[in-house]
Amino acid sequence: FRYARPYIDIDTPMLLPRKGLKLIVDSLAKVITDNEGEILKSARVQKIIVDDGKATGIEAKGPEGELQIEAKAVISNVGPKKTMELAGEQNFDQGYLKDVRELIPWHGITYILASNGPLYNWPGGLYTIDTRRPGIWADLTLSWPKWAPKGKNWMYFYQGTESVTSYDPKTEYEVFLADLAETFPRFKEQGGEILLVHHYNSEWPCLRAWPPAERHRRTPVENLYNVGDAVFPLGWNGGSGAAESARIVAEDITARIEV
Repeated sequence: FRYARPYIDIDTPMLLPRKGLKLIVDSLAKVITDNEGEILKSARVQKIIVDDGKATGIEAKGPEGELQIEAKAVISNVGPKKTMELAGEQNFDQGYLKDVRELIPWHGITYILASNGPLYNWPGGLYTIDTRRPGIWADLTLSWPKWAPKGKNWMYFYQGTESVTSYDPKTEYEVFLADLAETFPRFKEQGGEILLVHHYNSEWPCLRAWPPAERHRRTPVENLYNVGDAVFPLGWNGGSGAAESARIVAEDITARIEV
């Protein structure tokens, strides 16, 4: 399944795994455990330990109580703002604090729609740029029929909001309904239903920074890094961008720190 990303590069395809991301996540977990690493699924980090300007480990809390882990490098994927809070704002200069606080997350609303049969007839996505809100529609059933009950099609839609800082979700929903009716006039005739609406903003955004803040992959605290959806390289996006940011950080750590 692929579709172009015209806001980045019309020749760059976006690929989606046929069975979702679980296979990729499981493969990554296997690499970690095969190399004597440990994954603490139920532990929550409470503090990044900083000693004399250098990250030296973390404090966390798990099912069995509090624990402290020493580390030569600390890599955070909760975004620069939360990373800064966990490490202690006193460990950063005022210019850095101001820069991080001014990062703007990418908000948006996503929808899952159902219909009796497809609303368009090719296995891929559809960008609409002349609607009230530009967005992308993707009937995943056209690529993977088993994702919906027989005779049904499920479609995903991402809707960007009018403003990334101030908007009314109820108003945006009314705008979506108008765009849906104009883009797919047969939606109701085909038994169309709106199954799910997800609203991403504040501490749960679509992306933690847009445009991405590549400059914050390395922080002013020595050996403290950010990876994830706030610091991916320009030209990347989403999960693939987060993975690329992690690859870059891993290479930097390998070159700088003796393991």
